[in-house]
Amino acid sequence: MQKSNDRKFVSALIAFIVLIFPILSFGQKINDGMGSRLPHPVDVRKAVSSFNSGKIENTDTAFVKEYLLSAIPNLRGADFSVEYLEGKQSKTGFHYLYRQNYQGKPIYRGTVKINLDKSGNIISLFDNTYHIVETPAGKFPDTDDCYDIIKSIYQEENDIVKIFIEDLYFDLGPRLIPASRIELWDKKGNFFELVINDEQMIVYERDMNNYFNNNRVHDVDTPALARVFNPDPLTTAGVTYGTPYEDASDADISQLNMQRQQVTIDVAFENDTFKLESLYCLINNHSIPDIVPVTSLTPDFQFTRSQDGFEDVNAFYHINVYHDYIQSLGFNNIVDYPILVDAHGMGGADNSNFSSTPSPRLTFGEGGVDDAEDADVIIHEYGHAISYSAAPSTNQGIERTALDEAIGDYFAASYSKSINSFNWEKIFSWDGHNEFWNGRVVESSKHYPEDLQSNLYKDAEIWSSTMMQIMDAIGREAADEILIEAMYNLATNITMNDAACLLLQSAQSFNSAQHVYTVSYFLDQRGFSGCGIGIHENNTGNTDVRLINSIGFAEGSSSAELRFNSPQTGIAELIDVTGRIIFSESFSGSLEYKISPKNLSSGIYLTNVTTQNFSSSYKLMKW
Repeated sequence: MQKSNDRKFVSALIAFIVLIFPILSFGQKINDGMGSRLPHPVDVRKAVSSFNSGKIENTDTAFVKEYLLSAIPNLRGADFSVEYLEGKQSKTGFHYLYRQNYQGKPIYRGTVKINLDKSGNIISLFDNTYHIVETPAGKFPDTDDCYDIIKSIYQEENDIVKIFIEDLYFDLGPRLIPASRIELWDKKGNFFELVINDEQMIVYERDMNNYFNNNRVHDVDTPALARVFNPDPLTTAGVTYGTPYEDASDADISQLNMQRQQVTIDVAFENDTFKLESLYCLINNHSIPDIVPVTSLTPDFQFTRSQDGFEDVNAFYHINVYHDYIQSLGFNNIVDYPILVDAHGMGGADNSNFSSTPSPRLTFGEGGVDDAEDADVIIHEYGHAISYSAAPSTNQGIERTALDEAIGDYFAASYSKSINSFNWEKIFSWDGHNEFWNGRVVESSKHYPEDLQSNLYKDAEIWSSTMMQIMDAIGREAADEILIEAMYNLATNITMNDAACLLLQSAQSFNSAQHVYTVSYFLDQRGFSGCGIGIHENNTGNTDVRLINSIGFAEGSSSAELRFNSPQTGIAELIDVTGRIIFSESFSGSLEYKISPKNLSSGIYLTNVTTQNFSSSYKLMKW
């Protein structure tokens, strides 16, 4: 079909807006109204979540696929198929991502994420499939239409690093349409997708960066001396931003250079040259400006901040330290490759990002304070890499993207606080909180869900602040182990409340569940509910009885109650985690039965109730 000049002009105009949109609207440094926009229906759609919902006898992906085809109504019928996309194994289970296809074509974000323990029990399932009765009307765009859009964005073909195009069905809100999805990655580090219809109009666009070969690079690691900010010069000096502790265009101010600390780093040695390359980090140049990574003829990488090598070394050091820390927690398949790191990129912009394509990479800008001088920025961006590694291709949906920002902020804050607690509540304490931008904080009192603003940076404060409370209560290593294990379970379009349930499930899996009460307490205080142990009324689908006031029981302030729909006669038991029966009591013709927390120690308890009509079990906890 011949397209009109007016239509092509509109397409080009929209495409130009799309080109600048990733630069303006998704930076990790945006913390004002620019983090908000009118959400597209595809972004506000919520996954249908279920927890502890059954068992699959075989955890092989083929058996799981057959289970999904039979268990999920939207996947039944000859027109539907399921495509396996990703799989990860964590400490406690298996995590699989599948895509819904209709008549051989994928449905945009029509996914299912299923999480199993090692026995095949379904820990959680997140269903994003679509119900289709009739084939969506219309036809798929021509390939030429896609390239017309691309040409309207880029005048020079050599500015493009990667192009990917696929036909799919896309949700406009009221209906699905045939469409084409375009992925573009360019030399500036922009990575975004467009969805176009048959009228050559862009119906959706998304920045796919997250802002703010698994082989050994070389066979020999060589110790070298280096100097870094650890975590940043203001924290170690115990001061706030201001003269003489200011950027001053990257000048070698003596007070700042004095805050450099000498460390030892393991570098690669090849052809008489020492290079910033390790098993899990490779400093390179993949974004403009074109600054070649620093090397040395001696095992010495001690630079001042005015030298380009300083940012290279600073990023290299903190990424390797953090990766070693993750491995010490027992997570050996997280970012298990040398991630590419450009410490002088983004075209000099005051921003940084993580991109999963064309290979996982971090890019740090140099506007304002050079981003790679601040460990908070480095670890925040590395947090996106961790999240992508644990749950690939799932960072989509309005609360899900806010959750990813929150995880990065939490990792940054907890890392810095473990080194030096000065001003720990300020994120990006050297790079931000100055004339360049405001930075962020992780001590918010925001409450879920009423304080959500559809702003991924402001909403992130809810989760990051909760995690900092949990970390302070149970310790960094325990909190991080619980969080990272939960991250394997993350899925597209989940809510923060879903993530809270995953966190609580993860806490149950470790250390005899000793931290469940604490994790549950802080989740409850923040407004998260409905997750099973001690923070909701868990009724396990039994309509004959309801559990009331589990929170009062957990706090020790009042009794939990079993309320019956009709008078019941039976026996109630309370059992501790060792299997010891604390008490067993009969009741007759009762509409309720009360379970007092008085004289009970902190811990998890199982309540069994058996009557003439039913038998049910409930978990309770006492903080």
